[in-house]
Amino acid sequence: MPTPTPCLGVCNLAWRRAEHTRRLDGTTHDIPVSWGDPVHCADCVARTRRQLEELPELLVAITLEPLHGTRGTPTASSHSAPTDTTPWPGQGARLLIDLVAGGLAEMAADVRQVRGLGDHPVRELGVREGEWIGRTIRLLDASVNWLLQEHPLAREPHDPVRTGREVTPSWNPAAQIATWHRAAVRFTGRDKAPETKRFAPCKRCGGPWLAESRDLRLVDDEPYIECGDPDCQALLTHAEYRRYVRDLAGETLATQRQERLVAELAAIEAGSHPDGAPDKAPA
Repeated sequence: MPTPTPCLGVCNLAWRRAEHTRRLDGTTHDIPVSWGDPVHCADCVARTRRQLEELPELLVAITLEPLHGTRGTPTASSHSAPTDTTPWPGQGARLLIDLVAGGLAEMAADVRQVRGLGDHPVRELGVREGEWIGRTIRLLDASVNWLLQEHPLAREPHDPVRTGREVTPSWNPAAQIATWHRAAVRFTGRDKAPETKRFAPCKRCGGPWLAESRDLRLVDDEPYIECGDPDCQALLTHAEYRRYVRDLAGETLATQRQERLVAELAAIEAGSHPDGAPDKAPA
């Protein structure tokens, strides 16, 4: 019987970070690990299937965006240079649809070729785009288990590889589908985050970058709290954060009491009341 290996999906992102920290400085952790079956766990397979099932409706929403909304007029800024080329209406939507639909079609062509299902054109001529995309997604949906467990690139890490300024995206099928789904969700404005919560300074680096993670697996229906500083990336469960805040509040209260006592002693030595009032009322 093969030895089980940790799932390569996003469910183990917190565990992989914690393990990386443990190898660097020996910091222990109690973050649970999800095991692959044999490569990706059932939750990651279900997540990929859900993302595929949502893509047709998201692509329709992107198509309708030029009619019912606007992405705003590009302007020059400190991060972009001015240009004389004005984008035509719906250009952003069209480019994103081509990117997502084209990527799905290429993945479907790989499935047919590797699994011996016969050659098939990436884009079917004479077939309406919606029907062609729907047919492509149905094939991928039926092949999700194979894509995440047996595809030649199923064992590739999900995280992109960074070399200086160059970023090479992962070719793992699950990572690719998640990237297309994320782009569609963001373009349609469905990724609006809830009201931002204010957190205490990071326990490890002291910086004001703690936030609830939108990518890491939930623990007891609560998301992990992670530090956004790329040099820190500390992880806390809500229970650990509550204990940290309680200890921090206790230390703050003790410090305030000590400062008050020092002020009172200094006032006594100076012969005045610590609040500025005279020690004795006039006769």
